[in-house]
Amino acid sequence: MNENVNNQEEYTIDLMLLFGLLRKHLIFIIIAGIIGGGLAFSVTKYLIPEKYKATATVIINNRATDSQYIYPSEIQSSQDLAELYSIIIKADGVLEQVKADMGIDISNEDLKKSIDVGLVGDTQVVEISCVSTNPEYALDLVAKFVEYSKPMILEKVEAGSVKDLNEPALSNNGYPVSPNKKKNTAVGAMGGFVLAAAFIILREMLDTKFKTEADVANTLGVPVLGVIPFVERKEFGE
Repeated sequence: MNENVNNQEEYTIDLMLLFGLLRKHLIFIIIAGIIGGGLAFSVTKYLIPEKYKATATVIINNRATDSQYIYPSEIQSSQDLAELYSIIIKADGVLEQVKADMGIDISNEDLKKSIDVGLVGDTQVVEISCVSTNPEYALDLVAKFVEYSKPMILEKVEAGSVKDLNEPALSNNGYPVSPNKKKNTAVGAMGGFVLAAAFIILREMLDTKFKTEADVANTLGVPVLGVIPFVERKEFGE
């Protein structure tokens, strides 16, 4: 019982010493955080290129009638059609037309990697998006994919219609989607804080000098019988 109490007291004292140590060097920790945040901001702003995202959405409908009632089987069929559209939009025929129209010299595989196609949730809506350092290029590329994939989906699959839901537009109100300057700056500042605190703690742990009577008692486990004071020679008139 007493051993548990002593261990708890020792643990509490260590935490108090640790807190006091960090508080003693608080200015150093704050400066390190500011430097870390400043470095992260500078790297993000001047070394990492900004990227913009353009998106467009189309809705796939395989219904041949204009009935207002939608059967569950029709919804599932439209979703399956949308998944198929995700494949057809990157077909070689579409890729070649896009490259010819835009006058770009790029392989089909690289062009496929530059465009993302996916369903919006469990709906029959397909989103086409492109991320690029050039916002105009991203917008134009998405628009061309939508333009040339529509006739192919209607030709290859018996779809009722492929209609634009949202015209190609830049995400994030036209601002870059990456890099995130605020997030990177915050991470850099936090990293500076942590590294500074870790350095202070590590230096204290590696310091084996006895600075107080308590250090002697706690380390050696023996009581301190006396202390020899340090006296300046000038106090004796020398």
